[in-house]
Amino acid sequence: MKLLVLSDIHGNFDALQSVYDKEKYDKMIFLGDAVDYGPEPDRVLDFLKANSDINILGNHDNAVLTGSSCNCSFDMLELSDYTREHISMKLLGKNDMALLKTFKLNTDTEIDGKKFYMAHASPYNNLDGYLFANEAEKVFRNKPFFDSHDYILIGHTHFMMVYRNKIINPGSVGQPRDFTGKPSYAVIDTETMAISFKRVTYDAESMLEKLKTLIPDKDIYEKLRKYYV
Repeated sequence: MKLLVLSDIHGNFDALQSVYDKEKYDKMIFLGDAVDYGPEPDRVLDFLKANSDINILGNHDNAVLTGSSCNCSFDMLELSDYTREHISMKLLGKNDMALLKTFKLNTDTEIDGKKFYMAHASPYNNLDGYLFANEAEKVFRNKPFFDSHDYILIGHTHFMMVYRNKIINPGSVGQPRDFTGKPSYAVIDTETMAISFKRVTYDAESMLEKLKTLIPDKDIYEKLRKYYV
């Protein structure tokens, strides 16, 4: 079975559509953060409702639902708060909120005979943790947890990662932070246990034109723009 693993779309429907147009899959897994930053969180949620088999709650999704802080990094907090107020909360309706409420904080499930643990950020802090190499090693050393799963899927950092061939972060569809401008995602073949990291190109300028119409503050727009070009 071919699993398409996505994370951190952040309202960037153009990037999401480019991934969907390129990749064939059997099941889609979304690891959280459908909203904030990008111009079309409503279209992203409509897409996930129609296409995604498993949806995980991200810290930005939770902030939209609860009105709490997303607790993101200091350099992104201003952009997050601004776009939540001026884009996400203005464009999302009752049906969108109802869909977000169905997103899981984490899930421990079996797919095609393989055991999966999925969370947005970390097995130890599902919404706000940052799982880079040092933290991934801690998960590895938790043998009862690590050895009982074939795959541990997380997102949140916006960087691709595979650790000990089991902990997988597909990076970000909507806002990759390695400044390539190319959406990233992962594909898992449950039959061969192969893990592939992939990228696509998309029309970022078209997306940014949509974003510009929704952000009257030029400084905020320019700060956001650097993450896409």
